[in-house]
Amino acid sequence: MMTDILLCPAAPVDIPAILELNRLAFGGNAEAELVEALLADPAAAPLVNLVLFQGDVLRGHVLLSRGWLDGVADGPALSWLAPLAVHPERQGRGLGQALTHAASAMAAEMDQSLIFLMGHPGFYPKCGYVPAAPHGFTTPHPLPIEAQPAWMVRELQKGALSHWSGRVRAAAALEWPELWGG
Repeated sequence: MMTDILLCPAAPVDIPAILELNRLAFGGNAEAELVEALLADPAAAPLVNLVLFQGDVLRGHVLLSRGWLDGVADGPALSWLAPLAVHPERQGRGLGQALTHAASAMAAEMDQSLIFLMGHPGFYPKCGYVPAAPHGFTTPHPLPIEAQPAWMVRELQKGALSHWSGRVRAAAALEWPELWGG
């Protein structure tokens, strides 16, 4: 049983393993393509790119990219969490929570105010996320009703949820209509 856990910034040499991990974790290529697009996009300016190793095997990855509020020139510093991947054999063991909390702590140190995501409503509230729509935040594209509970936000700077609202924008790859049910 591997108990040695290392959580660290991703290095360029980790990229092929990160892409394969995303393929395994999500059962397809879409998230791997998303990672590649975000890492290549200067507008995404990836803020946090963390990997989690158990022993010498990559078991988890999380990426935070830059975001902003539509039409708000001097808005809050905000991020998008996408994707979060944990190897299928290690899911349900706290690795995703460890990655999410570490990424949030790093974002807070960078003076980020809010982190947004589309994610599993049974998982992300354990990591401090709440539904975003009741706080007045909308997605880049309209969401189908069944997907609305997955639209979430985490407040990193006290008062940011009550001070800001609006349409949240992201780098081009995170605004692909197919990600939003289009």
